[in-house]
Amino acid sequence: MASRDGLVLGIDLGGTDCKFGVVDSKGRVIRKARHRTQNENGPEQALALIAAHAREILGSDSMSGVGMGVPGPMSSREGIVFQAPNLQGWIDIPVREILETRLGIPVELHNDANAAAYGEYWAGAGRGACAMVLFTLGTGIGGGIIIDGELYTGPDDTAGELGHMIINFEGPPCGCGSHGCLEAYASATAIRRTVREAVASGQKTSIHIPKGREHNFGAKAVYDAAESGDKFAQDVLWRAGVALGIGAANIINIFNPDVIVYSGAMTHAGDYIFDSLRQVAHERSFKKPSLRVKITIAELGEDAGIIGAAGLALKKLQQGG
Repeated sequence: MASRDGLVLGIDLGGTDCKFGVVDSKGRVIRKARHRTQNENGPEQALALIAAHAREILGSDSMSGVGMGVPGPMSSREGIVFQAPNLQGWIDIPVREILETRLGIPVELHNDANAAAYGEYWAGAGRGACAMVLFTLGTGIGGGIIIDGELYTGPDDTAGELGHMIINFEGPPCGCGSHGCLEAYASATAIRRTVREAVASGQKTSIHIPKGREHNFGAKAVYDAAESGDKFAQDVLWRAGVALGIGAANIINIFNPDVIVYSGAMTHAGDYIFDSLRQVAHERSFKKPSLRVKITIAELGEDAGIIGAAGLALKKLQQGG
């Protein structure tokens, strides 16, 4: 293989698709590809296909290493995925060992939200920050924490579960088993639940809930209704922003970050969420760190995971790991 110094392969594994990207030492994606995550025959076969796709995108280039972001609880130190909720059969899978054996180069493994956070820190909205926190807004709420340029994961690799900070101890149940979590108020799932319950109680709104999909209509319908002047939709998004603002205030008071970054499809709601988010974040946190923190939207889009995974692999190689 031809050698190109500083090139690392980033892989972002999802329940439906797996994204691949060749990334250079400045965080630029040289080329990328997307393949379906074929998990029908179990994790070993899925990883064999991932390795085959990795070799295909590498082509004639010699990679220094591979970084991979995976969903669900895992150990970055041991390279083991304990459980991937959207991938059947992924229980205690030694992903690093399997891929290193198949590819013959070092593999660095991280939670997918942590990888995305590092991507935004390294090459996106958090460039130059000393401390940065990322919230991922989607079906659930995840995140990642960067302190002094280092990804903070904690001794059990569970740090960064920002959606499960409790903002109301008497709040609604959350999927994690607790009550009053941020995710139960401001995720796309929570927004859909709020709309369903209100409509069932007689609330008049232009939001269209397709028959037979009452539990799974797109949150985009709420954004579209807000844009068309629907006051109920605007209020739903405003309240989600308030909850996110309380979460941001907690982050400001605890971590004193330079930047708080938000990613995911829900950011498309724009000022309908971010006006109340910023207002509450500033009102509910200490004045000095509140005035200096930058609250912004992610820059890397769906490339954040592959760039961050590659960046973490490159960092480990530079440290001699």
